[in-house]
Amino acid sequence: MDDLRALRDVTDPVADALAEEFIDRPVAELFHGALNARYAATDDADPVIAAWLAERPALPEWASQERLERGAQFFAEYGVHLGLGLFLSSLPLAYASHDGVQVLALTARLETDANRRVLESAQFVLDVTTPGSLDPGALGYQTCRMVRLMHAGVRHLIHHHGRIPRTSDATVWPRWDPAWGEPINQQHMLGAMLSFSSSLLHVLDKLNVVYDPQGAEDYCHLWNVVGSLLGVDPTLLPLDRADMDALELQIRELNEFPSEQGRAMTAALLKLVRQFQPIPGFDGFPVALMRLYIGDATADLLGVPKPNWTRHLVGFWKDASRLMSVHQMRDKGVQRMVAWFSRRVLTGFVDAERHGDRPSFTIPDHLGGMVNR
Repeated sequence: MDDLRALRDVTDPVADALAEEFIDRPVAELFHGALNARYAATDDADPVIAAWLAERPALPEWASQERLERGAQFFAEYGVHLGLGLFLSSLPLAYASHDGVQVLALTARLETDANRRVLESAQFVLDVTTPGSLDPGALGYQTCRMVRLMHAGVRHLIHHHGRIPRTSDATVWPRWDPAWGEPINQQHMLGAMLSFSSSLLHVLDKLNVVYDPQGAEDYCHLWNVVGSLLGVDPTLLPLDRADMDALELQIRELNEFPSEQGRAMTAALLKLVRQFQPIPGFDGFPVALMRLYIGDATADLLGVPKPNWTRHLVGFWKDASRLMSVHQMRDKGVQRMVAWFSRRVLTGFVDAERHGDRPSFTIPDHLGGMVNR
């Protein structure tokens, strides 16, 4: 526990050093420059940022291409459940972290910009779980480099620009309380990695889904590589699933406390998810699933409503999920069909909601404007 607590004071020195190049410039230049270099491909891109995105650091020596391929395939095979778990498990667990959610509250504004922020998370997961996407220079690899740079920019914004005072006065907002540790620190980065990997596998377990344990380990391996690309301390990696499960419990014990920001963001997330519920009268089902996935104690902490009659449908969902998974394990043809369908569902959802525009992992407008005033 003491080692985990110490990680709250450690960030990402490599990316932070690049952000320091902007210490005497408007911080918005870092974010806008990154977006131009990544998405606009302009000839006048900032040379510091362009050089960062052009670098191709090798994957860690322990990374296995074979395991990365199998991990990506595992996500495809269970993509419907894991994709739904992203919205009803991974994100709520992030909001339950009292200190970690403060950065999300500052930068995500999910309560007023829900679609864009959730789409960014979904697009990120799709990018890094595409087969071959973590090869140096490939899409998922470059997305990780971009997100790592944006994290450094957020830390830079919080530390060096006076619009966000460092104070413990709860009446002040926006603010950064030193008691929360460093913004986007190593402990929180590690917790986020776990929420997308080993923690998300608990969704399958709670649905009684049958799956290959080695495939699950390979999926965790993939996220260890993603963690390394995002700047998680290399001495902490790689972790196997058992270690990740143990760490998740410790990190949750240290961080899960109620917060106004976490409750507001969870309420906005549920509102968004309910918009995608196609059957009238069944909008309580996401609540029932969220409570199944994260547990009643965490759900109460986040202000998740009590489930209505749709809680009785959870048993049917579990039975159907288990039955389909048994067929997947027995029949390679069914396995390939489900993997194709899962990928189409997830990419179709993101494509439909973004109206053809790729989410850009931006600093939100309210902060971009704030630092320019």
